[in-house]
Amino acid sequence: MQTEFTAVIVAAGSGVRMGGVRKPLIKLSGKTVFERVLEAFNASSVSDVVVVGIEDELKPYAGVSTKPIRFVAGGKTRTDSVYNGVFASKNKFVCVHDCARPFVTAEIIDSVIAACIQKGAATACCKVTDTVKLVDRDKKILTAPDREHLFALQTPQCFCRDAFFAGYANAKAKGAQFTDESTLLENAGFYVEYVECPKSNIKLTTAEDVKIAKAMLFLEEHP
Repeated sequence: MQTEFTAVIVAAGSGVRMGGVRKPLIKLSGKTVFERVLEAFNASSVSDVVVVGIEDELKPYAGVSTKPIRFVAGGKTRTDSVYNGVFASKNKFVCVHDCARPFVTAEIIDSVIAACIQKGAATACCKVTDTVKLVDRDKKILTAPDREHLFALQTPQCFCRDAFFAGYANAKAKGAQFTDESTLLENAGFYVEYVECPKSNIKLTTAEDVKIAKAMLFLEEHP
């Protein structure tokens, strides 16, 4: 029996670090970031899509979806927004993705899904190639971790709904906040498989990232 996954696309951020610009609506080569993400999930093995965000704002661009799609409102924090999306899903497993990563592909999505089926939970990641320093508040260097053992986490991240709810309850009980779901699960004792993916799966956080994304597309379209 095939294991079905619901895609949970998180598109509820305020865009503060982007100067108030709503990242899902940024256009890259004529398509919004939201449309690009939807197209990748259309081509993947997920069965349906839950979008966490403002329905009136995003629905006009949802016509590209060839899979059942529904919208839910975001929460006060990213974790709360993910909770709303996971709660609205109807399958045992979910595949959570930040809409701010427009270059996700069906191959990336399905590789993380496959790892999740085998291991119970999985996340996209890539190796850190820069030298990283841990510093205190005065920027005094405390340590320089070996980058051979450092990975930058990406999305998608896939896991069982029940594991997420357990991790969410654990975080609430501790008063803890987490910036991604794999760390939320790991903090509650769940194992998460790390799937190395291309660095091209970048996240749009600042205006400079948008310039990089446009340059990537230009080079792709003009080889």
